[in-house]
Amino acid sequence: MTQHLIENVRAHVESHYPVLYLVTHEETEADALIVELADGRKIMEWNMGRGMVHFDTKQPLAAWCDLAAALDNFLDQELDNHFIVIRDAHLGLREQPLAIARLKSLIHKILADKEGVATIFLVSAQSFVPPELEKFITLFDLPLPDEAMIQSVIKEYAEGYEQVMDDETRSKLALAFQGLTRYEIGQLINRGFQRDGNIGLEDLDLVLTEKAQIIKKSGILEMLTVNEKLEDIGGLEKLKPWLRQKAKIMSDWPAARAFGVEPPKGVMIVGMPGCGKSLTAKATAALFNLPLLKLDMGSLMGKYVGESEGNMRRALKLAEAVSPCVLWVDELEKAFVGIGSGGAGSEVATRLFGYFLTWMQEKTKQVFVIATANDISALPPELLRKGRFDEIFYVDFPTESERADIFKVHLERRKQLSARTQLDRLAKATVGYSGADIESIVKEAIEQAFVDGGLALDNERLLKVVAATHPLREVMKKKVKEYEDRFAEMKIKPAS
Repeated sequence: MTQHLIENVRAHVESHYPVLYLVTHEETEADALIVELADGRKIMEWNMGRGMVHFDTKQPLAAWCDLAAALDNFLDQELDNHFIVIRDAHLGLREQPLAIARLKSLIHKILADKEGVATIFLVSAQSFVPPELEKFITLFDLPLPDEAMIQSVIKEYAEGYEQVMDDETRSKLALAFQGLTRYEIGQLINRGFQRDGNIGLEDLDLVLTEKAQIIKKSGILEMLTVNEKLEDIGGLEKLKPWLRQKAKIMSDWPAARAFGVEPPKGVMIVGMPGCGKSLTAKATAALFNLPLLKLDMGSLMGKYVGESEGNMRRALKLAEAVSPCVLWVDELEKAFVGIGSGGAGSEVATRLFGYFLTWMQEKTKQVFVIATANDISALPPELLRKGRFDEIFYVDFPTESERADIFKVHLERRKQLSARTQLDRLAKATVGYSGADIESIVKEAIEQAFVDGGLALDNERLLKVVAATHPLREVMKKKVKEYEDRFAEMKIKPAS
């Protein structure tokens, strides 16, 4: 915990802010902060598990009561020079209008006492701020341990296990442990020592496993297994060198930073459905040799006020915790639909959009964002300006030479490319076909050849399947024309 944060919270206490909300998984850290700020004040605590408890021992002081009853008790007491700690605040307040009403009354009682001083601390792993209390509450996200703090934790455990560790090893471990809590770091060090009697770089695999667990438990992000390579994608000859340049920077970031290179932010890939946007996102993670996280914007939406925004904050914090990584935001346009149209949905989308923009502009962790979108007209213009992403690329339907490359990639992958395959004829016969259309043609032709007795796959069979296939450009003719006109109007850099 930084001294700056401690002094900031202290300033709010001394300025008589009535409610300070500490958002953290590290409850011992929150307790330590509260004790440091107490300066002789009496501390009273309620938590969901045991009701009214002694702050130091967490032992119950009376029979269990819910938050509403505890707040009624506080309202009847003299609270001058008190700290009131409400732990598990999001659980105690959610769907409990009586608790919200009584907390509001308690706040007014504190504010009305011109001579007395009292502060309410809400402590929980996620924020929940009812609209009735918004103007009274100040949120503080207690940060995860920084590199210096992590190094001190590693040193403490190493000394406890009587291990000698050089500065370079400790520094590399500290970088790997970034994004984890003190508890998680301690547990991983314990596991590493129990495994081989040593604490060192050989334990980094445990760190990656732990971070994968964090992602899995969140339910917001998904960590994908990547098998695709950039070479597996036909075409995109302007996008591929650009990605390779970014991969070089990401792989040698300390030297790049010392040279004055700005940290890569990410790329937006827009264009026609089925033309390789999602495949490119997966191949980029493989190129960078980094874990790929997928953010499903639909999973962020919650039914409670402020829940969607809280989920967005959690998702981006998780991505930073796993950094360096690639964060894939698929179908970005669907996340911010309705902005500016009015209504509750519009307000939520606007707040999500604002938070995402701020994070993209100010993030310092190595999180390379790949955003993919089909309908760019649905995206707010603020998202498209320089500074949010390093570049925006437009993926069009593949050209004739690119279609030949795509046929080659899919036939080679399935061991069906032969000297008799006429890629130029296939490319000429598939004008307006997407990469997904071509993959579907190859799969269908191979299936037919197997059913017909395992005959060799030839051009004629492929061309028959082509003739029987209606490409996306034909099926969605009107929509595709709208997309093409929009992309031409915006003069976005082509990926091919």
